[in-house]
Amino acid sequence: MADQLFEEWRVYEKLLIHDYMDHRAFFGRLAGEIDNRFDRPVRILDLGCGDLKPIRPLLAEARPDQYVGIDESEVALAIARDRLDEDETAGRLIRGDLRKVLTELDGPFDVIVASFSLHHLADPLEKQAVYADCASLLAADGFLAVIDVFCEPEESRDAYLDRWIRHADARYAQLEPAEKQFLFEHVRARDYPVSVVQCRALGEAAGLPGFAVLLEDAPRLNRLVTLSRADS
Repeated sequence: MADQLFEEWRVYEKLLIHDYMDHRAFFGRLAGEIDNRFDRPVRILDLGCGDLKPIRPLLAEARPDQYVGIDESEVALAIARDRLDEDETAGRLIRGDLRKVLTELDGPFDVIVASFSLHHLADPLEKQAVYADCASLLAADGFLAVIDVFCEPEESRDAYLDRWIRHADARYAQLEPAEKQFLFEHVRARDYPVSVVQCRALGEAAGLPGFAVLLEDAPRLNRLVTLSRADS
């Protein structure tokens, strides 16, 4: 398991370096949303924080009053700890399964971020349960920000996977053939996206009826959506 997590993190790090999944644009938009909504230092919970590379500029800008990051990979968390120290960011990092850790945390948090992590949950009801856990940890004016892959309405998982792999094969030029193969096998085994319509319905059922799509990429694969208690 440790070797698998290391390999996943190593390939994912390469995607981050080349910004193939548009992390900079998504986290830049999220930073702007936080600035628009709050006039105070915020408390941020990060589900699947990795090595902090994607969220690091946001943390530098927002200067959160509290930051908690959760991830399964000790390899990534070791780098994340160094980056928190370098940036003098007050934070806590927790290694573990996000579902289990969520039930053990005390809120409230102003912003909960789930970046490319929830699509690994195969059952939509598992996603709904995570949304419900997040709802219980959010401040009254807080929100859940989901940056993730989304399928189109009525698009089958197989059709989505084929579309994703065609896009990645053309765009991810700096990956070696073996790295692409590893990534594609990973995606076929572990990616279970929902549509925007499904995401909104799951949020409503979990007590987060407020919903907005803040940003989507050109091929309509990745999106930033927000869910909150306030009905939009």
